[in-house]
Amino acid sequence: MHLTNVKGKTWVLDGPQLIGLYQVNDTECVILDPGSGKLQEALDQAIRDAGWTPVGVICTHMHYDHHEGTKYFREKYGALSCLPQLEADIVRSEQSLKNHLFNFTMGLIRTYPRLQALVGPVDRVVEFGETEIDFCGATFGIVRTPGHSPDHICVITPDNVCFAGDTLMTEDVLETAMVPFVFDMVDDLASKERMKTLPCDAFIFCHKGLIYGSAADLAQKNIDRIHQQLKAITVLVTRPMTYSDFYAAVVTAMELPVGHPIRAQHLERYIRPYLEYLVDTGAIELIDINGAPAVQPAGYGHE
Repeated sequence: MHLTNVKGKTWVLDGPQLIGLYQVNDTECVILDPGSGKLQEALDQAIRDAGWTPVGVICTHMHYDHHEGTKYFREKYGALSCLPQLEADIVRSEQSLKNHLFNFTMGLIRTYPRLQALVGPVDRVVEFGETEIDFCGATFGIVRTPGHSPDHICVITPDNVCFAGDTLMTEDVLETAMVPFVFDMVDDLASKERMKTLPCDAFIFCHKGLIYGSAADLAQKNIDRIHQQLKAITVLVTRPMTYSDFYAAVVTAMELPVGHPIRAQHLERYIRPYLEYLVDTGAIELIDINGAPAVQPAGYGHE
């Protein structure tokens, strides 16, 4: 992993994704989104090569590719963990994680290592209404940007650098993002609009880029991409179809890679928020077919 200074004491490690670091003092740092478990040893080595010890971990949200590595640094260094309120609630227990991952079995929650790594105590919860936190000897600004996840946040370092997690994707990532993951489409679009006016000197996006100055143009491109995908999905609903038929149509039309039942479950969670948004906005109608949840084109069969 290559360590690059962004501004002042704010750094970024460039690997499969971007991981933020804030240098608290000569020997200690706070990690921003340590990433997945497979990155932890390389990340640990890069931090040690810099001469620092991680004393805290702040995560923008609880997804495994951002929060999974927290457990490693907590157990090895005693690093304190920090998550926003709803994200912390999700990882408090196996039961709360199951409640969030509604289509995963309880047995899978209890045995799949990547999911087990998410569950654990949170030392500092960013409560609703907090716009800054004191954590491990530094003060970080907090901007709530829900939508990608229930309580996603952006973290503003003392150098006025925004660590934006997954709020936006950079242009090269957008080109290959077939179905950008969204938990709540209304919140997500509003958060992307908010990014247009955020007065930070630089923005770090985990997937994957660093920009200086305004994020307005990139935010609009993210918004446009979401609307393009919503239109592409809407036209696939040409007749009454069950949810399963709907998922299959999207996977086939967009050539989404499956190959494993767990991957299929992930894809169901990726696609469902688009379906729900189209139902809520009246673009398609919610019906049932022989008792199974189903959708049809708006006005289908109406005289």
